[in-house]
Parts: sequence; C-alpha cells; structure tokens
Amino acid sequence: MTKKYWADWQKRVGETQNIHLFYRLNEQGKHVAYSGVINELNCDRLVNATFHGDIVDLVIERHSMVFNESAWGFHTHIENEYLTLHREEIANVKFVKV
Repeated sequence: MTKKYWADWQKRVGETQNIHLFYRLNEQGKHVAYSGVINELNCDRLVNATFHGDIVDLVIERHSMVFNESAWGFHTHIENEYLTLHREEIANVKFVKV
C-alpha cells in the first residue's frame, strides 16, 4: 500500500469494508494475488484500527455458527480477533459504497 493511500485510509477507517493482503508472488517476485481479512459473508466487521507509523493494530469481530447439542440447534458465536499488519502487507482496502 502506498504511503498516500495509507494516510487516506486513516481518515476513512469507519468506512472500511474489507482489507486485502498480498499472498502470492510471481516469478519476478511481484505480488499478484490477494485475499480479504474480513469475511463479509459471516457478517464479520472491523471494530477498531490503531495506526503506529507503518503498522496498524486491528480488532476484527468474528461471527461463526456453532451447533448447541443441548438445544439441538445452532447459535452465533462472536469473538474478537487481534491482528497486526505492516503497510507493505496490505494490497488495498475496500470501502463501503455510499
């Protein structure tokens, strides 16, 4: 992620829908593919982002369906995941469309 885009993202953290990370390199050592950090289908969401220079600490609220044997049904389990990323690990940020 460029420094300019990094600075712009810090002003728009509340509009963040997903964060895409680089995960594959081609033969020349360039990043060619990425994956999302937030699972939008599970209603996961970014709770907090704290920036420290070129590093960001994220708190992501994760939702998962869990089978409850005593009630013979499913319920939603919610937990926070803490993740630290460097600016250069991030390919791009997807914002909520207004």
